[in-house]
Amino acid sequence: MEAADWVSQGDPDLIESRISKLGLRLEGTMLEPLIKQLYGELSAKGLAFHPPCHIGDEWFVPIGIPAIFIPFFLVHNRLRGLERSMMLEVEGETPEWL
Repeated sequence: MEAADWVSQGDPDLIESRISKLGLRLEGTMLEPLIKQLYGELSAKGLAFHPPCHIGDEWFVPIGIPAIFIPFFLVHNRLRGLERSMMLEVEGETPEWL
């Protein structure tokens, strides 16, 4: 599903959508430079490992899997708005909070 297909949906319809069908990507979002900043900070501390970042349904690092999952709602303004209306805040919404 293209972003144009779901961005204009009403909240009830969007809530029923599968995250995997929204076509979300980290590339080109406000998150991309922050992930690069994380990798730069790791390198500055002498750490060569840069854990891959993926879109998930919440913040988590799976046990035994060297990866970081970032909540899907941070990827798009429409999803942040929906999260704010349902939860009254958006965890990780600003670069400082992230």
